[in-house]
Amino acid sequence: MPDTPSAPRLDHVPLLSPRFVWKITAVVAVLCVVTLAIAMTGRMIGKNISRAGNTSETTLHEIVIGNDVLRLPANVIRFESQRVSGVQNAVDTYFSWPGMNGYSETSRDIFNQTGSADGLIFARIAQATMSRDMSGRFTPIYKRLTDGAPVAGPSGLDSFRLRSGAGYANELMYVERSGSTEPYAIRCLVEDEAQEPEFNTRTGCQRDISIGQDLSVTYRFSIDLLPHWREIERDVRSRIEQALVR
Repeated sequence: MPDTPSAPRLDHVPLLSPRFVWKITAVVAVLCVVTLAIAMTGRMIGKNISRAGNTSETTLHEIVIGNDVLRLPANVIRFESQRVSGVQNAVDTYFSWPGMNGYSETSRDIFNQTGSADGLIFARIAQATMSRDMSGRFTPIYKRLTDGAPVAGPSGLDSFRLRSGAGYANELMYVERSGSTEPYAIRCLVEDEAQEPEFNTRTGCQRDISIGQDLSVTYRFSIDLLPHWREIERDVRSRIEQALVR
């Protein structure tokens, strides 16, 4: 019987070569790494944005202002540029109140307020430029600039109108009703003159005190906290004095 020609042999070549599979795997791995990096970066950026420049770090910085040295943790220093040790003209601090604590993750809502400053005390520490603080300036300066009779205020304070022509437009001064020549005194801004005589002062109150060898501490807080002025004065003095390096 004649030999019949055999069917041609077909070589089975894999559709995907090992080299191609390796390249695909490498590309997928790279994409996974890039995606993870983007996610982590986005999370970090989002976290930094939510902090709005705040930090929960408690690293201590020694800041020299004039003849005084302060040791302050990073989380009470308001601006990042001031969170360094060394000589500075001034340092801006902020604290939650009560407690006089710095920024933390648990207190972020207090520090991230945009519509008010309830529960916050801001304090700027700088070298004194005047020989007397606000209490010492009341009798020789501010008292002469008041307009009209005092009005009873909260917690033993009297409010005085300050003459706008004297450079204190839209301001009230609250003064301790003690008869002292250097009483507690604090200035508060008035939002709208049209609201007289109620005097809406939610824009804040400000006071300066002398601490250390030659420091002036100007601190401010919401008018809503004014009934607690004694406790706030005590706490601000105590907190800054604790920070002084003797």
